[in-house]
Amino acid sequence: MASKLIVGLGNIGNEYAGTRHNAGFSVIDELAVGERNSAHGAEFKNVKEFSAYVGKLNISGSNVILAKPTTYMNLSGRAVNAILRYFKIELEDLLVVHDDVAIPLGRLRLQKAGGAGGQHGVESIIECLGGSKDFSRLKFGVGPDPGGSRRAQYVLSRIPVADQELYKKMVQKAAEAIFYWTNNGIQSAMNSYNSINLAPPPSEDPKGEEPPPRDPDKDK
Repeated sequence: MASKLIVGLGNIGNEYAGTRHNAGFSVIDELAVGERNSAHGAEFKNVKEFSAYVGKLNISGSNVILAKPTTYMNLSGRAVNAILRYFKIELEDLLVVHDDVAIPLGRLRLQKAGGAGGQHGVESIIECLGGSKDFSRLKFGVGPDPGGSRRAQYVLSRIPVADQELYKKMVQKAAEAIFYWTNNGIQSAMNSYNSINLAPPPSEDPKGEEPPPRDPDKDK
């Protein structure tokens, strides 16, 4: 039976835990230890050959590989390409989970193929796949996008306390959507989850932001 690969994008290190840019990691962790998997959770191993933490699940009879690259966001493609080649996984069985500032917190967007939309991790994956875009994505909304020079600082900042409950619900909803994708495919998952919005009505109350950690990609 062919395996499926689900990759969550983020930055390795405690200083990046809980930041918007690590939404992909949060979803992968939920898949591994969430309530649905209480009896058959995935244990991650740091596989140097793949430059990723890798775990395995069985979802409704499907062999599913979970991965969190250790390359930092901008070099995610190296890990994805290595895992795909080793396990001989087709691009149609690859799902990449990542944050998206263009989508507000409270919404998800599943997508079949398409461009990177400015997400550097996805850009790296497309480059390492020789320009191919024929894989599915689950975009996790972390907006609203502050725009311009503020964007990098925004995605590297932590989820405000006032938004953490909604963030947790969306992580769980994203894991649910991935289970659905595994069983029903990308088109059906898009139809079922892209219209969901769990965000409450806008509030005028200001939300405190924690200072962001250092951007690891600026050191490269």
